[in-house]
Amino acid sequence: MNRNYKFVPKVSHLVPVCAGVVAAGVFFLSGGAMAQDITMNNGGSTATLNVGGGTGNTGMNSWSVDTMPNVNQLNQQWFWYSVNGAPQTTIDQISAATVYNFSNPSSPIDNIGVVYQNSQLTVQLTYVLSGSGSGSGNADMQEYLSIVNNSASSINLSFYQYSNFNLFQDNQNTVSISGGPGAYTGALQTTSTLGGNGIAEVIDAPYANFAEAASAYQTVNALNSGSYYTLNDSTSAGPGDVTWAFEWTATLAPNGQTGDTLNITKDKGLSIHIVPEPTTLAMIALGMGALGLTLRRKLS
Repeated sequence: MNRNYKFVPKVSHLVPVCAGVVAAGVFFLSGGAMAQDITMNNGGSTATLNVGGGTGNTGMNSWSVDTMPNVNQLNQQWFWYSVNGAPQTTIDQISAATVYNFSNPSSPIDNIGVVYQNSQLTVQLTYVLSGSGSGSGNADMQEYLSIVNNSASSINLSFYQYSNFNLFQDNQNTVSISGGPGAYTGALQTTSTLGGNGIAEVIDAPYANFAEAASAYQTVNALNSGSYYTLNDSTSAGPGDVTWAFEWTATLAPNGQTGDTLNITKDKGLSIHIVPEPTTLAMIALGMGALGLTLRRKLS
């Protein structure tokens, strides 16, 4: 499987996060079950990532903008995987996390890499947070993922992203997924509390094979059920506390062979305004589409 696609931050190029961690008062421990929280800040936006194992909302579990700094718009966004039809598990169960900081050491952390690795898989994540500035109410999160088969045999991989946003924490959200079976391209979640607010995600490459929009916890309960699960291709849910998920499937050759890595590039735009601008989400969607084209050119 050759996707003609290059993952930007190679492990050998990553810079250890130690300096940024000490400055931020965050300490990274070696225990795989120890919760490890990283706070990212940029341009009036704040997001928190828990890279450790254990229970609870591991993964990105908070995201806010300065127009509503005390309201967390995100409950959980994280990744699950299955190999050869085995029950899904979260990627933080692969190993303890190795965390790297790409940010300017004199600035808040806004660009981090996370690596999980064992004898079977290596999963690399990179997050880049970009706030639009004080009072804007807008922020962007770019995500790059790379999954490599380290074992001596080919594997059939299912890789999942689960997203549980609850805008304004009002339980009055609606989500719709774009694209279709074999080529899902993104999701848009809005709230009826104030029009014009929402979260939009664009998948740059490759498009997802399966997707699922659902009421809160329906999908995550299926992923954690102890049985192999394929997303059901439902493309809308709400109003209520809603979630969306994507699933990529791939056959990966053994021993990390060159050109046979599953690389995923995505981008999320968050827009939260107390008095919303009517065209905000339309602008986000257009901007994210342009970003996808730019990323595709850079990574091709």
